[in-house]
Amino acid sequence: MDEKDQIILEDSIHAILSNIPGLNIAWGLSTALYGSALKLRQKKVLEWVEMVRDNPNIFVTDLLQNEFFQDGFAYSLEKYVVERNEEKRKYFRNIFLGFSSSNDMQNFPLEKFVHTLSQLGKVDVTVLGDVNIMQQDSEYQIYGNENHKLIYIYNLINLGILSTSPTTRYGPIHAPFVRVSAFGGEFIKYIKDEK
Repeated sequence: MDEKDQIILEDSIHAILSNIPGLNIAWGLSTALYGSALKLRQKKVLEWVEMVRDNPNIFVTDLLQNEFFQDGFAYSLEKYVVERNEEKRKYFRNIFLGFSSSNDMQNFPLEKFVHTLSQLGKVDVTVLGDVNIMQQDSEYQIYGNENHKLIYIYNLINLGILSTSPTTRYGPIHAPFVRVSAFGGEFIKYIKDEK
């Protein structure tokens, strides 16, 4: 990126920020903590502030002045600018919108969702897309009894998104019987609901 593009990006970010009253505290906290990183990743910062700008019904003045929101904003912005995968940044924005819309931000699992998302690879996300979120009450095999994408299914189990069945089964079993955990059900909503 040349110097001219850099200046245009900076001006765009500042123009958007100046039109969102109350965001200055959360932005100031973020720039104080991560100033250099934000300057180096201004394209991602622009994506972030455009998300705020494009959702004025969520980012109202009362929210922007909330200390829990400001802390979540600073934490999330830092993690967002270091995320390399564009698709995962879309999911990240969904998670942050969910946090910002929450009636209980203090107990919203923002950090856990962000950490879990950071641990997922592209195929993990594909497998998540194949998970039937409606089957939280019963165990099933995602791809039937096939030895298909097992390593990714076990990764989702290790992350707590899926849980395995404790039931003893007889016969040759090539794939685990799983169910969506309560945490997994909430997490998957942000992956399947692209905004």
